[in-house]
Amino acid sequence: MRAPFSATVVVERVLSQLDNGCIFSARCEDGSALRVKFSGKDTRPLTGDVLVVEGLLGEYRDRFGKSVRQLESKRMQPAASHGALLGPWLAKLPNIGPTRAERLLHTFGNDLAAVLCDVDRMNDVAAVIEPGKPALAARITAQIYAQMASQSSAQRSRAAEVEFLAFLEKLGIRETRLAHQLWRLMSGESAIDRLKRNPYVPASLIDWKTADRVGLRLLRQADADGELGRHPTRLMGAMNSVWRELLANGDTAATEEKVMSLLESRGVNPTEALRVIESNLALKRGQDLLRAPGAAWLEDQVTVALSATEARAPSLSVPAGTDLERLVDAAQTDAQLQLTDEQHAAIAKLLGLPVAVLQGGAGVGKTTVMKVLTIAWESLGGDVVMGALAGKAALALSRGASSHSRPRLAYTIARLISMLEQQRDSAKRTRQPEVSFTSRTLLVIDEAGMMDTPSLYKLLSLLPPGARVLFSGDEGQLPPVGIGKVFHDLVAEGSRVANLTKVLRQADDSVIPEVASQIRVGKQPTLQPWRGESKGVYLVSPSQLWTVQRQLRDKRELMVVAARRKTVDDINFTESARRRTADTVTQRLGPLVEVAVGDPIVATANRYAEGLFNGLLGTVTAVEGTDVSLLWDGETLPRNLSEEARSSIELAYAITCHKAQGSSSEAVIVVVEDSVLVTREWLYTAITRGRELVLLVGEAADIQCSVDRRTIRTTGFQVPARLRS
Repeated sequence: MRAPFSATVVVERVLSQLDNGCIFSARCEDGSALRVKFSGKDTRPLTGDVLVVEGLLGEYRDRFGKSVRQLESKRMQPAASHGALLGPWLAKLPNIGPTRAERLLHTFGNDLAAVLCDVDRMNDVAAVIEPGKPALAARITAQIYAQMASQSSAQRSRAAEVEFLAFLEKLGIRETRLAHQLWRLMSGESAIDRLKRNPYVPASLIDWKTADRVGLRLLRQADADGELGRHPTRLMGAMNSVWRELLANGDTAATEEKVMSLLESRGVNPTEALRVIESNLALKRGQDLLRAPGAAWLEDQVTVALSATEARAPSLSVPAGTDLERLVDAAQTDAQLQLTDEQHAAIAKLLGLPVAVLQGGAGVGKTTVMKVLTIAWESLGGDVVMGALAGKAALALSRGASSHSRPRLAYTIARLISMLEQQRDSAKRTRQPEVSFTSRTLLVIDEAGMMDTPSLYKLLSLLPPGARVLFSGDEGQLPPVGIGKVFHDLVAEGSRVANLTKVLRQADDSVIPEVASQIRVGKQPTLQPWRGESKGVYLVSPSQLWTVQRQLRDKRELMVVAARRKTVDDINFTESARRRTADTVTQRLGPLVEVAVGDPIVATANRYAEGLFNGLLGTVTAVEGTDVSLLWDGETLPRNLSEEARSSIELAYAITCHKAQGSSSEAVIVVVEDSVLVTREWLYTAITRGRELVLLVGEAADIQCSVDRRTIRTTGFQVPARLRS
């Protein structure tokens, strides 16, 4: 039975912090412990805060079965610190403990907080802590005052945040997540002043209509007599808004005509805006395109890295002519494989290229080529490191490139970056990386079309001089989730590419590659209605979506792919709710995400330090209190989800096609909607996620439209054609 309760408490530890509430452990004035679960916005308690809390008092049982008092509160406000509440906090400080804390409380009472903020009283405090040991007392007192100063600084920062959020609300920004994004960007006691000096900073984060309203209000306060519509700050803000829109679609550049059209749609004079922007060096031109400055720098750095790789003298001598043919034949025999003429020629070409590209559609034998090529490279004295963006793709590459006598491991790109950073910072590392990269290393990157430009830049910047790179992928698939499309651009340039075109019959006689190949070249396949078959590609009526999901889910590995965000959210909400009972233990990770054991999840941001990337799939294995354990694809052991990564997790009963890239599933349901998002590349990518069964849920007319519609991404990346030796 819960009862009304009110108390003044001191925060001991913040257990969970979300945009819509928090959980923390606290100590009451009588010294008793209390767990507070607060529901409300913009309240971010810190250790040592003194708060008045009100709500309903009940009990909470932790993972060890221990019962503690819990207050569920919707009303909480700061209170003035006083001695009794400082006691529990002081007792937990190093070298203080309950005895010394009690001495301070007994001597100074409710004035203790003021005393510990007054450096002139340090001698008085030292005399109370250890009257007979002045040197020890002085050291401990200095620690106390340093902790109080730190707490006061944190409280000032929190007060500044609250003031900043209130300022944004007056300007019309009431979306909590956005407000906190702006605070992280502008954070500090002078955040409001910095925003006033840069009133169009929000244009890089929010829609132009809202950003312009905020910017004009701030400009009016600073320059009431100026012509605000043509103000240079507003013109620069409009350009930042244009870049935000383009980058959100993955574009790193656009034609001048398109940029001017987007500027005009924001109510500014495009010619005047471009003049101001170029005079401020906030624009880069190239190949008749206007390039986003930050993205242009990344693309140019990738060009520099690839050109430097090709300019270095080779670390290994690759034979030519008949000797090269013999080398490939020997590797083929060693792998116990029979290459087609096309595959044989591809290997011979790729071995001689410092930067090489293997391109081909589903079922053409790219893994076979990589397996034989790695054997050939190793026979020359080199070493091979293999990687892919997704865990499942790395696992598939490892299996495909291995043999009983020669097992090979493939790693995720995040793991490769981590190992390269360990190798670079050898003086700081505590353990040896799993692999070492040398001038004789050939780095093979599978599913390379998924790599966005920032990730590729990060990887290339860490490779040792002399190392070679082989990109393997499929230009028919969607470009990356993030910005750019370096792999697709290298394929389009052509001088480093070996193409595989012949679709080979798979061991399980799957028709998926054949259907995918038809779509890839713009031909609509002829599909039969699904009647429960376990393999193949079939058509399902939209009205049967939910029925088909229920038939397949839990009976076999299933992935559901959709284009619209709303469709994905609807499926995730419905399927997760269907599995919950009154006894299901759940944990909220964000305002819209609540997980339970068995839920499929997907990462939505790159966190290389934690081995996570945008699109990595996994499963919830345990929920204990506020702790959540996940088993990620390609890994063998679950691991706890960090507090920082919680905001980057979503349910994955359904995912977007971009998130599905690099992963695969035994069965795949593809929701083909009437949307501009559903293009030929989208449909081809979705279908090739399936290993045995693919069900297209949609009308035949929508499938035809998707085959005819193309995905277009514009970039400024360029690399010179390879010089023939």
